[in-house]
Amino acid sequence: MSDPTKSSDCASTISLSHENRATGVNQPPESRRGPRHRLLGGRWVNAVAWTVIAISPALVMAFLVRHYFNVGLLGFTPSWSDEIDYWHQVATFRAVGFAGGFYGVDEAQAKLSFLHFGSHGPAFPMLMAGISAVAGWRPFSGPLINMGLMAAAIFGYLALSRAGWVRTALTGALVLTFWPVMLYLSSTMQETVQQALAIVLAGVFFLLIRRDPRASRTVFAAGIVLLALAGLLRPTWALLFLPLFFLRGTMLSGRRLVWAALKAVPAVAAAFGLWVAASTPFPGFFSQMTELTARSPLAGTKLLILHIWTNAKGFVGGQWLELGLRAALLAIVVSAAVLVVRHLRRSTAGHHEDLAAGAFHLLNLVPMLVMVVVVYDVSDWRDSRVLAPHVLLSALVALARSERVVVIITLVANLALIGAFGPVFFELHQQHFLPVDPNAAALGRYITYKGEAPAWENTLMVDLPNYDSGLLNVPAGVGLTLRLRGTGQQVQSRYLLVTKETALEVGLDRLRLLTSTARGSLYSREN
Repeated sequence: MSDPTKSSDCASTISLSHENRATGVNQPPESRRGPRHRLLGGRWVNAVAWTVIAISPALVMAFLVRHYFNVGLLGFTPSWSDEIDYWHQVATFRAVGFAGGFYGVDEAQAKLSFLHFGSHGPAFPMLMAGISAVAGWRPFSGPLINMGLMAAAIFGYLALSRAGWVRTALTGALVLTFWPVMLYLSSTMQETVQQALAIVLAGVFFLLIRRDPRASRTVFAAGIVLLALAGLLRPTWALLFLPLFFLRGTMLSGRRLVWAALKAVPAVAAAFGLWVAASTPFPGFFSQMTELTARSPLAGTKLLILHIWTNAKGFVGGQWLELGLRAALLAIVVSAAVLVVRHLRRSTAGHHEDLAAGAFHLLNLVPMLVMVVVVYDVSDWRDSRVLAPHVLLSALVALARSERVVVIITLVANLALIGAFGPVFFELHQQHFLPVDPNAAALGRYITYKGEAPAWENTLMVDLPNYDSGLLNVPAGVGLTLRLRGTGQQVQSRYLLVTKETALEVGLDRLRLLTSTARGSLYSREN
């Protein structure tokens, strides 16, 4: 009797009825007990294989850290500015909930005034605080939680797609060579959470594309829940409501696509609207264009065109890793477009499924690419962090369906970049495994969280030269606001950790010196 867990490794053009025959469901048993025990045994063997592949990123990461830095993962300390912000927000939410000080840039506040989180919104700190209630929260907790989430996501994908031996091994090869996964696994960034979501969503969309009537309603409902939750972390996930509603239809047509878009618009608008209300404004391109357009629509339009042109040029520049990811994305888009055109022109046994797969890749990648080029930044790894989960999503859907072209494109792009990965990994992560300045621990002696005080009385303003790992010693509950460009308004934060130049801009007559560090001084604002 054939192993039903291997049936999904068949060619992608088989029909649903043919696929059901391939599973061996209707084959006569060789004996009353033998096939059942063989089936259970096969499932156990697959579960073991799935577990090994699921934990392989953690094992490889532990090896890389030991190889490059001669320390273990417990020697990790958040050091990037976003990591420090995330880590401290989690510590604050764990300690005082919503009663902490303000986080963000230039003392900006969210429209929802009870939310004091930063420019990336409250969802990620709240999620990590929930997980850390069980796992604990130490400087090294971020990478360990990342590894657990990644392992669970990979196992879930393999179980949803009922992967056989070949696809299980290919999944391991694809994930281990996909550089965004391995680059951010040992960090306190939210990238691993985004990638884990992509991996689970790959299993969901694979089942939707297969159109298994036994799982259709459940899978569709799971897709809605996952995308709604993912949209809280990053609103661009809401764009996937379009392919979700499109694939739900019985017939794939232009009219169906329009109807799916109309149903997706409210979900997308709600995700972005909630994001804007819950996050503190960041002085980036979008806010700059919005302010300029309000004063002069023509000037705002010119700025937008210039920004698009700059991003288009940036798309062919940058590190080799970034170029490889963009090239893989464009190659998958071209491959999907060819697949759609080919199956629109001729009908085959797998017409519906192949057409659905091609449409999914286009609806997954093209809107994200357009949004990044038009309103985001193609530079400094920013576009790569946003696009990488969607490339991984398409690659894993293609792998589950045995779409050889897309799988080969992704694997070749990954393997071609292995030589470039090592130096970048070392350069970016070496600061994570350096000892923290012991003098930074002194900050906790001079800063106190006051539970009954207004939020600004529990906020520390920090300028860019002083935004380092020493801030991990600031007591939980005290918010961190980055002074990036100043606003010309009176400072509201109770504490300031700034250079002499910034202190002069604020006004030394309004500040009381508490202590000095290697890069700046800690002040208390006088009432």
